Amino acid sequence: MRHPTNSQLRGWFKNHFVSQLLVAVALASVTCAQDTNNVRAVRISHVEGTVQILDDNGVVFDQAHANMPVTQDMHLKTGSDGRAEVQFEDGSVVRITPNSAVNFNQLERTSEGSTITQLQAAAGLTYYEFNNRGGKYSVRFGPYTATSTKSSIFRISVDQNPAQVAVMRGAVHIDTGNDGGLDVPTSQTATLDMKDTASYDVAQNITADSWDQWNSDRDQALAQMGSRATMARAMGGNPDDPSWSDLDANGNWYDMPGYGMGWTPSGLGAGFDPFGSGYWGYYPSYGYTWISAYQWGWLPYHCGAWNFFNGPGWMWFPGNCGWGAFGNGWYPVTTVWNCPPNYVLPKRPITPVRGPVHMPPQQALIAVGHNPTQIQSRIAEGNKPVATPIQFNGKTLQPIETSVHPRVSGPLGESFRVASGYVPPAQAGPSSGAIPQGGTRTVLSPGFGSLPHNTVAPSAPRNTVAPPSYHPAPSSGSSAPHYSAPSAPSAPHMSSSAPSSAPSSGGAHPH
Repeated sequence: MRHPTNSQLRGWFKNHFVSQLLVAVALASVTCAQDTNNVRAVRISHVEGTVQILDDNGVVFDQAHANMPVTQDMHLKTGSDGRAEVQFEDGSVVRITPNSAVNFNQLERTSEGSTITQLQAAAGLTYYEFNNRGGKYSVRFGPYTATSTKSSIFRISVDQNPAQVAVMRGAVHIDTGNDGGLDVPTSQTATLDMKDTASYDVAQNITADSWDQWNSDRDQALAQMGSRATMARAMGGNPDDPSWSDLDANGNWYDMPGYGMGWTPSGLGAGFDPFGSGYWGYYPSYGYTWISAYQWGWLPYHCGAWNFFNGPGWMWFPGNCGWGAFGNGWYPVTTVWNCPPNYVLPKRPITPVRGPVHMPPQQALIAVGHNPTQIQSRIAEGNKPVATPIQFNGKTLQPIETSVHPRVSGPLGESFRVASGYVPPAQAGPSSGAIPQGGTRTVLSPGFGSLPHNTVAPSAPRNTVAPPSYHPAPSSGSSAPHYSAPSAPSAPHMSSSAPSSAPSSGGAHPH
């Protein structure tokens, strides 16, 4: 047997080291690739006129509606009468004026829970208000990229060449591709040639635009809602999300014994039905997604759970509304614990096995229930009715009062954490939701309005909602629905049974 020479051994060790190094690099690459994901859905919070949702394959929805989710690689395009606003998880917003377009090129989340958002001002005039609290934001336009270096408000006009970036508040850095870029502070305007990145200029003033007032009006509307915060959102994993302000401004919270903080809308009367008006919208990434027609209808339909009580009626309980390590905290549909007698929830459509990338218009958006104009609350001029006590299990429960008074509210105001002094409890890693660790899960009874005798009320925080499981489009001939409720609640959920003709209890409308 011949033994290898020293030179052969050195060569073998060298090659072995190189191969191991390559394997390590490959593994590191895989690890890095898993550090971010694009399981994010941000909310269209305001729509006026003609607004389309598109992607690289064409039109997804001919007409956008408030509370529709936007996912990575989607585009929003407005018509001559169209306007739209999109909210992000930390309260940042983008607004689109008529005959304009924004592309959502990157909507990612890191394993630590922070976000990476890259937009593209594709046409017209668009506004950006970035809090810089929850992650990194940037906006591409032509060969340039604008990044807010602090909480900022700015607009980008690409109607014609040269483009303009006007900074109304904060500071924006523009990557020009050479000379270290360009910094634009408050009350200055950058003019940039879209064909020659070496040709740009900065003016020491801002020329007012006719759409500035609309942007300001939207800020005022959000600020008004944000000024009515309660501590109920403190049990959620994302208390700075502006969707909580929608709930505080349009309804009331009650501390329900054995259940935790429950929310119910104001001004809708005893016949309120949470699924009385909305749509099933088809998204290639998620299958059919519930889109509520109620103006506050974002969080209550994508996390937590609805429950019907005799007397109080329908209430929503937060749960798993945090943003977690890999996108947990947003689901295409919500969980439903208990329903009124003879009530049937709207059935989630089944995605065709080998359907097209885009559904035909009559199947992409399926209307459910009443016309949205018929179900708006009776809250006039931003003032909701005076909250009243409710009766539950022989007890009188008072509504939770507004307890957080931010000095400056709205998209660029104080965060809820800062304004309230709330310090989240220490955790041993990124939170994937609001289910308390080691707590007791509340199992609701098939009856309405009472806990079974052998159920132990969980310790605080008591929002113990397990996330629903779901699948995108099926890959085989299976006809199983995309939705299944968690195993803990024994109540019916997204029922596939035929609608009942019997009247429902409490004035709710069967479907």
